Amino acid sequence: MANRPLLLLPGTLCTGAVFAHLVEPLQAVADPVITAEFRHERTIRAMADAAARLIPEGRKAAVAGFSMGGMVAIDLAARYPGKVDRVALLNSNSHADLPDRHAGRLEALAAARRQGLRAVVEERMLPAYLHLQDAEHRALILDMAEAHGLEAFAAQIEALANRPDASRALASLDCPVLILGSRDDPLCPPDSQREMLRQARRGELVLLDECGHFSLLEQPRRVQRILLDWLARDG
Repeated sequence: MANRPLLLLPGTLCTGAVFAHLVEPLQAVADPVITAEFRHERTIRAMADAAARLIPEGRKAAVAGFSMGGMVAIDLAARYPGKVDRVALLNSNSHADLPDRHAGRLEALAAARRQGLRAVVEERMLPAYLHLQDAEHRALILDMAEAHGLEAFAAQIEALANRPDASRALASLDCPVLILGSRDDPLCPPDSQREMLRQARRGELVLLDECGHFSLLEQPRRVQRILLDWLARDG
């Protein structure tokens, strides 16, 4: 079914700019292309509810979520199956927050309140985000973070730190699930991508070489080709 709506769900502190290079080519096989942003929602469920409201009435959308957005996509598809045609999980995971990550998130938020958000993203987050520390990619990530601001960061930290395990929700999906990960992603490593593949009823897995967490920036043409193929399929 061509020209279904496409809903893009961004990751932590990401604006629609993280998808900017994808929108025009994806419009060839999706109509409309809609990008969500999460600034005030304090749970994954609240994000999913907000995202569901963006899907045109009476239509089923393809939903692609990056990182935190992938967690939102799973919840959205599980609770609104009549609104979702297919799901793509880009550098994401389905588990609850890990104990060391939980503590690290709270520490990062406290540091951001002391030092400023930009400094914390630059010092603590960028090293794990990018396989190659490209200056343009770093600048975009920092600019997106600043566009969100500290209170949006606090809301997203709360949502991530308190999120439930989504394994059962993922296993419940009766739609196709594309799992796209990166071999050099320390945040959502290949093992977590393979675990989601085992959980999904109708899953497929693609792992990108020479690529970190932000595959959308580091392998944009490859991601574009994969998503175009995913969208063009009949089912």
